Amino acid sequence: MHALAETDENSKEAEILLEIREAERKADEILEKARLERESILKEAQSNSSKLLSQKEEEIRKQQEKKIADFKEKAKLIGEEKLAEGKSSAKQLKAKADKNIPKAADFVMKKFEEMI
Repeated sequence: MHALAETDENSKEAEILLEIREAERKADEILEKARLERESILKEAQSNSSKLLSQKEEEIRKQQEKKIADFKEKAKLIGEEKLAEGKSSAKQLKAKADKNIPKAADFVMKKFEEMI
């Protein structure tokens, strides 16, 4: 009977050891699954952040291009405005000069006659 109790006890110990090994195997599987999931989440986060960064860079590039185009348009309009002002001033000066030609001619003739 003593041998039977000892065998029964050894059997229980073996069963407990098997349960422990099974629990360790399951724990290892859970840890491996968690590691793989973590890596997947990190890769996805990195991919998403790269996409977001690219989108933001593209938005900034488009904003810069728009600002440059707006600035060029404004500079063109200012240039055209200054050119129109210059033409108007030149026209006024020419009209004034044309108006003074007879007076200048008379003045030159008077001075010439005085010298003779």
